[in-house]
Amino acid sequence: MYNILIPTDFSENANRAISYAVNLFGTDSKYTLVNGYEVPHSGANMLISIADILEKDALQLLSDSRDRLLAQYPELKGNLDVRAVSGAPNVAIRKLTETQDFDLVVMGTKGASGLKEVFVGSVASNTLNDVKIPVLAIPGDADAVVPKTILFAADDKCLSDGKLPDELVDLSNSTGAEVLVVNVVPEGEMKHVGNSADQKSRPDGIFQGVKHSVHFVESNDVNAGIMKFIGENKVDMLAMVTRKNDLFSRMFAKSNTKAMAMHTHIPLLAFH
Repeated sequence: MYNILIPTDFSENANRAISYAVNLFGTDSKYTLVNGYEVPHSGANMLISIADILEKDALQLLSDSRDRLLAQYPELKGNLDVRAVSGAPNVAIRKLTETQDFDLVVMGTKGASGLKEVFVGSVASNTLNDVKIPVLAIPGDADAVVPKTILFAADDKCLSDGKLPDELVDLSNSTGAEVLVVNVVPEGEMKHVGNSADQKSRPDGIFQGVKHSVHFVESNDVNAGIMKFIGENKVDMLAMVTRKNDLFSRMFAKSNTKAMAMHTHIPLLAFH
């Protein structure tokens, strides 16, 4: 059972993310819908009045969302809460994750461009930077299906450690999904990695306890290598660890125009 925080702006994308979360983590998990409302700068007396109005409106919309969700999933009664928090959405998310024991943030992303919007969009990108628990970002056109294959984009440290994030292990074991461990190596370096037969003889202890396979993709462009693998294989979710100046930052840095143009329709699960 998970304790899941779901930011919502009451859009269709946010509603799809809610449905995805419930379908994946079940009605036994606990869910909190949160809306962050921003109070404009104004005089002190007017500021209080506007803040009260915005909070009341947010709570009403959250209540409507809760009612619709309970009508669809009656079993969620008792496991569904709503919160209206003053501040920018990413600030509201950070406040709650720092003061309450949430396991995961699940949030929708705008448009059909998937991962591009995750990192270009300020709310999602700020959330990934600010929040220290895993974040699952759901593209607007992602199907609410339980993943059968999860691509874990592994850098050299992940490979040498031979260990997956605990939350990914739990997700794989609970869903029965196979984890496709993918490492992108520079062109011309594949000969140092070895052939597929060599990979089959890797020690059994690496990524022990998880249904998995290890794959190497040769490319000088990390995101291009990952996208090539996704295009050639059935992948239901992309997972990766965020570390400064590592595969993640190289792949999705805002200065990387190729990453900015990246399109995918599958959810992204990011770990710090």
